[in-house]
Amino acid sequence: MIFLQGSAYGSTLPYLSITAIQELGMSDQAYSVLVFVTSLCAVTISVSLGILSDLMGDRRTIIMVMAVMGAIGYGAIFLFPSIPIFIAATAIIIPFFQSVSSLIFVSVRAETAGLPSRDSAAINATVRAFVSAAWVVMPAAVGFAFAGSANMMGAWGVAALCALLISFSSAFLPARPAPDRIAGTSRAGFFSALSELATPLMLARAVSMAQLTGTIRLASTVWPLILISDLGGKTGDVGIVAGLIALFEIPFMLIWASLLKRLNILVILAIGGLLYAAFMVALTLATSPWQLYALTIPAAAGAAALLSMPLTYFQDLFPGRPGLGTSFNPINSFLGNGLTAIVFGTGAHLFGYSGTAWLGVAMALAGIFGLVILEKRRPTAS
Repeated sequence: MIFLQGSAYGSTLPYLSITAIQELGMSDQAYSVLVFVTSLCAVTISVSLGILSDLMGDRRTIIMVMAVMGAIGYGAIFLFPSIPIFIAATAIIIPFFQSVSSLIFVSVRAETAGLPSRDSAAINATVRAFVSAAWVVMPAAVGFAFAGSANMMGAWGVAALCALLISFSSAFLPARPAPDRIAGTSRAGFFSALSELATPLMLARAVSMAQLTGTIRLASTVWPLILISDLGGKTGDVGIVAGLIALFEIPFMLIWASLLKRLNILVILAIGGLLYAAFMVALTLATSPWQLYALTIPAAAGAAALLSMPLTYFQDLFPGRPGLGTSFNPINSFLGNGLTAIVFGTGAHLFGYSGTAWLGVAMALAGIFGLVILEKRRPTAS
């Protein structure tokens, strides 16, 4: 199922900004607002379901229903392409589907709860590699499949099919008994868990991590626009570059996982952030489409660390409660997407797409600095 989830993302995300801005006619600023609102809905849904999953135990039904929501959202964009439908589906309906990824990783953490933290991190990285494997196939396949069409709306039809397959597959998962309640199933227990996420120190960690990992979303928004608008590339190039980055991410994720035996997870995050910052610097200096192909290796090396390590970083803060720890992942995504929306909306207007990439470099460096400072005050998990 995680491969299908990655396939749905890989079919649409590389073409999201192009479809919204260049095909449907949204402005850069309107697109930024859409990204922010989508992130707000996604984090609310994912955090709530993550905490509830700790209380309920059986996540099969939740995954099934959320996947159906994804099929509805993607299908609506495919069948009725317009700005109102695109906004409503992207901001309100599809965020329910986005929670499926978190629920899958919650299940993985629950199954590996008895293993040492570094082994659990390696398993998380391996499972995350399946998402990258989907990105190897889908962006390029979709780009070539619809390169001759008037628009890229067919990509959303592919994503709808992936969501339906996830819903169908989840029906065959074995039901799991409800675990011992940690905070009870009452409303008080739910809000008690929320309060643990909202402590100043934990929020500071989330903001710093969002600055670091948000550079991936910012770059994924900017580089397709640079490739097509500034360098004269084609939509097929977007798919190939995205696919190559995903392909190279797979071995790098496994490499980072193996390095956990010798390096602290924060060190790996810092190295990954510096590599990705270097990629964004080089992106601003590109003068030809082929140069973006050459940059896929450093981009993949940095992204592999920033995509695979934060989940374990947060889960380690709440051992025994995988749903609560995993809830930081959508919070991180929300904050990162919010920063991306602000930086892209402001940067694209004032500095152009290349200038916006430089702002992404500053985000990465600020995130690394914040995490290093906060590590000295790492709390004891409750």
